[in-house]
Amino acid sequence: MNIRPDDFVLEIGSGHNPKARSDVLCDKFIGDDEQRGGAIVTDRPMVEADGQFLPFADRAFDYVICSHVLEHVKDPAQFIAELERVACRGYIETPSEIGERIYGWHYHNWVVNLVDGCLMLRKNEKNSQFGQLFHRLAVTDKHWKRFHITHHNLFLVQYEWEEKINYKILLEHESALDLECPDTLDRLTASDNHVQNEWLLLLKSAVPRGIVSRAKSFLAQLASQNLLSKVAKGKSRQTKTLQEILVCPQCKGQITWEAHSLHCKMCEQTYRIVDGIPRFTF
Repeated sequence: MNIRPDDFVLEIGSGHNPKARSDVLCDKFIGDDEQRGGAIVTDRPMVEADGQFLPFADRAFDYVICSHVLEHVKDPAQFIAELERVACRGYIETPSEIGERIYGWHYHNWVVNLVDGCLMLRKNEKNSQFGQLFHRLAVTDKHWKRFHITHHNLFLVQYEWEEKINYKILLEHESALDLECPDTLDRLTASDNHVQNEWLLLLKSAVPRGIVSRAKSFLAQLASQNLLSKVAKGKSRQTKTLQEILVCPQCKGQITWEAHSLHCKMCEQTYRIVDGIPRFTF
């Protein structure tokens, strides 16, 4: 991710494993851990909101991270428009169509491919061809895990954008993945990807997960204390409070803060503050 030292960064769908560089976190289901790998992390400014109706002012952020969220949304066009509204650059990651076919996540609404720099989205048919087989192998079989890491480009879509997100919503019968096409096969099996991922595999194998987890936590603390940017090129890191950047998610009007709630004078909507976290979901 091309995040600059002085960027102010939002992460949507941060869940249990937010990026160390994220300044503000946003998640739709703070109290529901069913579709994440652990308890949600709330170690920095956070809001509960739907990504299709973000409660942030226009261009409040320099960069927005959106990892494994796009495939869940009901209206991807609305969601993408909101990403472009609140930030000028960002990163999107989703499972690929190959990943969806193999693992068959029934709660994903969209299948995503990346073709020539364009995100191709198609409604997920939610037909699990292999049941829980590959979910089991991902946990129990070291050879499958190794293949998954060294060929992660088969299973993931990774897309970085600036100013505009290039995407297309396909009809249900259309597919952007032609596994009979030699060019597609060359792209998916490119040896450069595998060499790079071999190094990633070695690093992941050599460093215990507990150390990685503690390192991420430490980096997050550094980021929140504004130390990382001081080390990098001596630049001053941007800091903004939630009071400065929050707006009504419905009408984008200004909101007033009270002890346990937020109120929009324009549309007369009131939102709760629970445990110090503004809750914009109902």
